[in-house]
Amino acid sequence: MGLLVRLGSTPSSSTLLVAAVLGLLATLVTRRVRRWSRLRHIPGPGIAGWSTWWQLRAALGGRYHERLREQTDIHGPLIRIGPNELLSIDPAVLRNMSAVRSGYTKGDFYSSGRIVPGVDNVVSMRDEAKHKAMRAKMAPGYSGKENEGFGFEAGMDRQLLNFLALLERKYISTGATTRPVDLAEKTQFFALDAIGDISLGEPFGYLARDEDLYNYNEINASSLPVMNVVSVLPWLTRIVHRWPLCLVLPREGDQVGFGRLMGFARNFVEGRLAATTPPAKDMMQAHINNGMTREELIQQVFISIIAGSNSSAHVLRMIILSLITNPTAYTSLIAEIRSVAPSLSTPISWTQTQTLPYLQAVVREGLRMWPPVGGLGFKQVPPEGDTINGYFVPGGTQVGQGFYAVGRSKLVWGEDADVFRPERWLIAEGDELKLMVDALDTHFGHGKYSCLGKPIALMEIHKGVYELMKRYDFAVLNAEQPIKTQTSVFLFASDFWVKITKRTL
Repeated sequence: MGLLVRLGSTPSSSTLLVAAVLGLLATLVTRRVRRWSRLRHIPGPGIAGWSTWWQLRAALGGRYHERLREQTDIHGPLIRIGPNELLSIDPAVLRNMSAVRSGYTKGDFYSSGRIVPGVDNVVSMRDEAKHKAMRAKMAPGYSGKENEGFGFEAGMDRQLLNFLALLERKYISTGATTRPVDLAEKTQFFALDAIGDISLGEPFGYLARDEDLYNYNEINASSLPVMNVVSVLPWLTRIVHRWPLCLVLPREGDQVGFGRLMGFARNFVEGRLAATTPPAKDMMQAHINNGMTREELIQQVFISIIAGSNSSAHVLRMIILSLITNPTAYTSLIAEIRSVAPSLSTPISWTQTQTLPYLQAVVREGLRMWPPVGGLGFKQVPPEGDTINGYFVPGGTQVGQGFYAVGRSKLVWGEDADVFRPERWLIAEGDELKLMVDALDTHFGHGKYSCLGKPIALMEIHKGVYELMKRYDFAVLNAEQPIKTQTSVFLFASDFWVKITKRTL
């Protein structure tokens, strides 16, 4: 009888399973609560503290930059957007995180910048020492001193003239004929060929053929949803880059898209390394001369094409749109151009653009409102933690940079932060102007993470705006929706249909 009692008191397997499940759930809940509590004192959308779903939903909606800006308007310059993620729109904080001697490092976000499995580039490299060494090899090439003695300007001018020639050849409307043109596509062609000429010594041929070679732009646009997901869940990169999922990634033998780009990059680099003729004087040769390895050079081709073309093209087209829809700014810029055009070169030189205050104000205002990068570029708080905007932030927290929200912050720009008003740059002075300049500069990164391609982008935008506005009048063809935009790591635009007519100065 006693034996039966003892046997009857032994827990069944089902009871043990239930206990194990309950124990596991209790552990998960406890862990989740502890994770939530680390940053519970920092404001933000309520659900964001418990799950990445808030970020993912906003990113997949294609308006992530706007959702982030809305939340900073509600909660302030530092908000919580995930279980371990914050967003800052304070220019001083962003500059401090990226300062040369800052204890902040690149966060998990940057893992999504790895293009080829197992190979890091200057974007995805998170090891601070290796990142610094890689930038040191690249910096001389981006200085432009080895580009045929003219910096980047000769290549930029060639492709700017090719861009204008394409418009003249096919897309100028008259009183009798309307020839619609998608300026979103054509500015992308211009940016791609300019990067090719400057970086590799020759354009890709987009402007000459006036077509989306290798379906690059089409695939660039279609990849945005994937880029959005990976930027929010960067650990997916490690999974996708492993077998067997890596089998579905673009391959060098592909005839279109990123695979074609990968094949082009490797063939170009290997050809340059094996060349027996006197070395060219371009950015690629500068990288070779400064000791970049074969794989580093291949990665650099990817970065130049993807980052260089997407960012500057977007700002250029958004400035044109802003001018078209703002008669005061449009008229003021045309008046400045008319007053100086007879005495300036064609195309205008970089030095000459810096003598035109209203042109500079227009470009600054466009960059303010339409930053070239939409990705958050999370930085990781050092182990000892930090105090940001009065909140203590524990070590290991990921702090993102809200560039779009910085450019629309009423704390920096005033109540008319959403208004395209170049005059603000001409009126401001002293500390106010310094605050504005510092805020704008964060769009290109800062310190140890500053954008090496900034000089190229600024030259392209200034020259492009001046030469286009000097020659043509623009009118949007769809007043209800003049352009379509969505965001991922970059802000991307399409369907910017306009009518272009020639103007006599």
